[in-house]
Amino acid sequence: MKVTVDLKYFLTAIAAFVLAFMTVTYKIDKYISFAGEDNAFAFFGASLFCGVLCLLCSFEKTNKDK
Repeated sequence: MKVTVDLKYFLTAIAAFVLAFMTVTYKIDKYISFAGEDNAFAFFGASLFCGVLCLLCSFEKTNKDK
């Protein structure tokens, strides 16, 4: 059994985690102006959820047939 990494999902997960981090540290406010703190929290939750799902989807098990 060999585990491979699907690069497109892995890079998407990294981008989503970066967006979540930027939301927590208020650095994303330079690029996006949220209407309130609830909207920023929802954006953080959505980007974190997307990052976790993409990270889980990026690993695949492959079997070597002999």
